[in-house]
This record gives sequence, structure tokens and C-alpha cells, in this order.
Amino acid sequence: MFARRLLGAALCALTLLAAPVWAHHRSFKGRALYYSDRYIGSTMACGGEYRPWKMIAAHRRLPCGTKLRVRNLKNGEVVTVTVRDRGPFGTEAKLDVSRRAAKRLGFYVDGRTMVRARILHDS
Repeated sequence: MFARRLLGAALCALTLLAAPVWAHHRSFKGRALYYSDRYIGSTMACGGEYRPWKMIAAHRRLPCGTKLRVRNLKNGEVVTVTVRDRGPFGTEAKLDVSRRAAKRLGFYVDGRTMVRARILHDS
């Protein structure tokens, strides 16, 4: 009986230690930018080329293929994007989105906005 409880506790501890840091935080808030058109055709970290008409995003640590629901906190617009690249780097922004996603979120002209992103599905 004691051995079974000890094994259960050990497995629980291993699960917590092995889980990625972001797995406990199913959402995050921060600044979002959009990819410049100069990256069209560039190879993304997860494979494939950047296409501005796709609903994609870049995040520093989330796994490739992660689906995010992103809400623009200024106007309430919502889109679903898939993480396909790494970034943004050299800035405090949390997320880069494609031109199409930026237009649907309503910040294409401004180039940046505050968003809340929720993880829908981990790849």
C-alpha cells in the first residue's frame, strides 16, 4: 500500500518536472507585431516558407504546430493562428503574426497591439 502511494507520488513529481514551463500557462498577454513583407518566401523555423496570406504566428518557445486563439485587447477582434516560426527577437513582443492575421485583428496599419493568446492545441 505504501509502495503504491510512493510510486504514485514519484510519477506525479516526474510529470510535473517533465512538463514544459508554458504548459501550466494556457494563455499569455503581451504585445503582438506582424511579419514584414520582406520575409515573404523566407524559410521558417518549423519548415516551409513564410506566406503572408496564411494564418500563422511566431513564438519564442511554443512548439511548432501549436494553435493559438489571439484576441486584440484594443478592439476585441479574435483569430486562430498556428505557430510555425520562432520569434520575435530583439523586442519585448510576445508574438509575431502574419499580415492576414494582423489585418483580421485590426492592427495592420499600426503594426503592433496588445493581445491575449490562449493555447487551443499543442502539437
